[in-house]
Amino acid sequence: MSTTISLQDRELRRKRTEVTRAGAIGNFIEFFDFSLYGFFAVMISQLFFPTISPVAALLATFAVYGGAFVMRPVGAIVFGHVADRVGRRRALILAVILMSLATTLIGVLPTFAQVGVAAPALLLLCRLTQAFSAGGEQSNSYVLVLEQSAANQRGRNGSWLVVAVMGGVVSGILLSLLMESMTTVEQMTAWGWRVPFLIAAPLGLLGLYLRLKLQESDVFKAAAAEVSKSDKRHVPLVQAFRTVKKEMLVLFGWVALVSLCGYILIGFMVTLLVKFEGYDMSSALGIMAIGFLLGIPAVQGICRWSDRVSRKTFAGLNAAALVIWAIPAFLLIGQGPVGATVAITGWIIIMYPMNLVAGFAVVELFPVDVRATASALPYQLAFAVFGGSAPYVATWLTSSFSSMAVAYYVTIFAVIGIAVAVFGLPNAREKAVISTDGDKTLEDELDDAKAASLR
Repeated sequence: MSTTISLQDRELRRKRTEVTRAGAIGNFIEFFDFSLYGFFAVMISQLFFPTISPVAALLATFAVYGGAFVMRPVGAIVFGHVADRVGRRRALILAVILMSLATTLIGVLPTFAQVGVAAPALLLLCRLTQAFSAGGEQSNSYVLVLEQSAANQRGRNGSWLVVAVMGGVVSGILLSLLMESMTTVEQMTAWGWRVPFLIAAPLGLLGLYLRLKLQESDVFKAAAAEVSKSDKRHVPLVQAFRTVKKEMLVLFGWVALVSLCGYILIGFMVTLLVKFEGYDMSSALGIMAIGFLLGIPAVQGICRWSDRVSRKTFAGLNAAALVIWAIPAFLLIGQGPVGATVAITGWIIIMYPMNLVAGFAVVELFPVDVRATASALPYQLAFAVFGGSAPYVATWLTSSFSSMAVAYYVTIFAVIGIAVAVFGLPNAREKAVISTDGDKTLEDELDDAKAASLR
């Protein structure tokens, strides 16, 4: 008997490891691919918008950056429906293929000097495809991994998804630095900037391989079978709006803060250092890389610690820390390389655990039969509205006033984030399962509670 239990336990752990690995590689690829555009925004503005002033070209580059985000909610609807009706696995396979293909194509695009106005049009098309794919990736990867995790181990398992996001960003930075160091300015302009985008092709093949090996969670299989028997016309989006509108609004509010802070970091910070603080590109990327490398172990430790406290407490502490740090961070950025490194490292350590809060909410706010759709739509709407506009708004605020205006902008959102954590995020129903048997998922616990109430 004990041998059978041991074998079952090992098989369960192996399955969870495979799921976590496949979810993490998708997050890595998404943020490696998507963040490259922000790191190369200055160069892209020169190559694709050369006929207007430098500031206008930069704003045009960020307009393409932000405009592409309108496709994220579209991707959320499409991929969410596929994930809830057909399976998480198929949705995530398609997402990693599209993201890798679109990023690779950016690496081979002709510039304005070669094809004129067709160049920015093709760039926008690739960005739209990237954003469509991203709409199906991040929230669904949390669904995939945390849905199959024990309730009191979701911080530990989810930490790998958060670290994968950070790994994707820092890998993009390090590869960009490598290209900067190995090429002259002329070579970088001619072909060097393309190499990081082309790396997306082999990364996509690796992600595809890992995701093809996946199996659906037992929770999803059971829910899909029940829906198939009861209502073959089940439309997850319609059902979500009918039953979990309030929960969708709560997730939107939290992810608004996450996306704003995240894309100020990876979409605007390099531009702030280069265009407004006078750093060269290599120094700016080096500061960012150090910040991420210092931040990764700290963030993983914080995420693992989240299993020991309530979700509401964890989220509230994160938002409060950002309220305290936002203004000092932007003051430090203007105080030389050491100050900038401290500022960005602190920002990273505070901001990235907020992604895990969003991951918890994705799984713990929504029932399994509409989970992918109900979470993906508000998640990606928030990214479209606040993440997509963040570099543009931050550039405009800095050029019109000063970088401190960006700090005040973030602080306002962080205060709202505290309110969302206190009054919106779940606490009571999940607090009971944090200390329960590690082999039970949240769905098991809720089913037990429901059964007890009927007895």
